[in-house]
Amino acid sequence: MNIKLLLYIVIILLGMILGSRSRQPDNNRKWYVIIITSLLVLESSLRNVYVGKDTIYYFSSFNDSLSMPWGDAFASFRTAYLEGEGKDPGFTIFMKIIHLFTHDFNVFLFCCALPFFIPLGIILFRYSSNIIQLVFAFTLYVALFHIVALSGIRQQIATGFCFMAFLQLDKNNNWKALLLIVLGAAIHISALIFAIVPLLMMCSPRLIKTMHLASFATIPFVIIDAAPIMLLLASFLANDYYTGYGSSESTGNTSYYTYIILMELISLFCCLSIRVTDLSGDKHKKLLYVMLPMLTMTVPLISLSGAMIRVGQYFTLYMMLLVPMAIESISRRDGRKFLYFGMIAALIILTFRSGNFAYYFFWQSISGF
Repeated sequence: MNIKLLLYIVIILLGMILGSRSRQPDNNRKWYVIIITSLLVLESSLRNVYVGKDTIYYFSSFNDSLSMPWGDAFASFRTAYLEGEGKDPGFTIFMKIIHLFTHDFNVFLFCCALPFFIPLGIILFRYSSNIIQLVFAFTLYVALFHIVALSGIRQQIATGFCFMAFLQLDKNNNWKALLLIVLGAAIHISALIFAIVPLLMMCSPRLIKTMHLASFATIPFVIIDAAPIMLLLASFLANDYYTGYGSSESTGNTSYYTYIILMELISLFCCLSIRVTDLSGDKHKKLLYVMLPMLTMTVPLISLSGAMIRVGQYFTLYMMLLVPMAIESISRRDGRKFLYFGMIAALIILTFRSGNFAYYFFWQSISGF
């Protein structure tokens, strides 16, 4: 089933219907976000165990966690963080908690999708001003970030906690934000990298802009020698699993470089379009903009391993709002729709040129498995 085509049709048609209604535009945006995120939640939770590279692994982990004693689950914190054995013990606790209510794997997937899509929907509604921005945002999500909620469950939840932290930073609740980041890191340790966002928010808009420009100079160094960077990040953890990424050889996969080029071009477009004056006195725009220097530096880590896409993912997802912010900065009101339509068309074409994504519901049987 070509689920992406179905999603594109709903995203565009519903956007056209709700966007054409001039009354209560904010209410229309709210219902648009609710409907589309609900569809994405259902897509994530109703999938077959063979959809997404890692889903079958999580299916086994969820079933195995049922028989694990609670004492062993809590002891995994000590073995993971002090002895360097195992990983991300918070996920085991999360699975045990879900088992208190259900043993159904698809209900479990539903519980994993909610902490990701609910805060994402709130962010999209709060930081958008019209339907066309949301149509672009969801099109970009399906084109580039669709697999986030269809494979890596641990990072899906951890990213959701970082979305919640983002919302707390928006309210100046830095300590609550840090607590949410720590909780996310217990699910997937990579979430700790998001802790740099509160620090960047202390910088002036001009300094953040300078850091963004300087971050482009790091791209060739990260691509050429990503392994030492990963080893440095892993040195803060007593865990051989993550150190293994830094010890691996670069894959040289050409599709990774296509992704790097695309992300860096989008980052450059935002850099050239969004001015310091746009950020001054507007905390919302500043909070979004601090993601740009981080994504510029972390995206090239994928050249080492496809798994490293998860590091940059904490920042790249905000492209859903950063690109509309850049468009609003450089174009007149009359010309914005043409830019949006052109980018939406380009994203859809890019999706289908990259091949079909096979999706199956949990009740469907799949030949070959």
